[in-house]
Amino acid sequence: MKSIFSAPLHILFDDTACIRCGLCATMCTTGKIVASETKSPKICDDAPCLSCGQCIAVCPQAALSTDTPVFVTPADNSAYKTGINPDLLSTYLKSRRSVRIWKEKEVAQKDLEQLIGIAAYAPSACNIHPVKWVVISDPATIRKFTDASIAALKALPPDHPLAQLSQMLIANADNGSDPICRSAPALLIAASDADQEYGLIDSIIALSYIDAFAPSIGLGTCWVGYVMIMLHIKPELGEILGIPKNWVPQYAMLAGYPGVSFSQIPPREIPEVIWK
Repeated sequence: MKSIFSAPLHILFDDTACIRCGLCATMCTTGKIVASETKSPKICDDAPCLSCGQCIAVCPQAALSTDTPVFVTPADNSAYKTGINPDLLSTYLKSRRSVRIWKEKEVAQKDLEQLIGIAAYAPSACNIHPVKWVVISDPATIRKFTDASIAALKALPPDHPLAQLSQMLIANADNGSDPICRSAPALLIAASDADQEYGLIDSIIALSYIDAFAPSIGLGTCWVGYVMIMLHIKPELGEILGIPKNWVPQYAMLAGYPGVSFSQIPPREIPEVIWK
């Protein structure tokens, strides 16, 4: 099994702090930690480790830890202990809107770093975390990609399956707009290695984390399918964005400071559900 780190977690155990609850062994899915006869954890050196950190996270006495540098102890997890206000969270999620009008303002590097940092905590199959990122915060580069995309669309034969869509995009571009990237100040490309079976799924989950978190720091986002269509039609367009040739772009998202605010939550129908 592949670890998200160069080597599996080096787990440290403080026997004096352990209360023998056995939770760490219960949470371990690979047999790296098993319960001894006294329910204290027994760390099996020959068993695989996913580096998920569940054993560390669940320990009520912080008896388990690691010296892996990127692991940090949360200063305060009281939100989970006291509960998150469901009405407030529900309203926040329902208020999320796609943003396609932006302030002419460069996205701060610290804000982009926060987005990627949050995405790193998104769920991932077997905790592999295959998602890699290309973050473009240069509007000139984004415009260059749009211009090259429109040129590629103009070169499509009339009988191409996307001919009708391309004509609409070309017309909008000829009128001075950016129909591909909406003149967004930043573009995030989630990618993975070609051999990652769940690269697309994990990318979508990671982007969903970004999508939900972005408004809390004043950013807006928009899932941008046209970018993916263009990268599929003409993969060499990825060179403009700096996507390495051995990376597979999985999905893209626009980001920036919204140029418009929303004051109402539009209606949505409850989806069809089969209750058993």
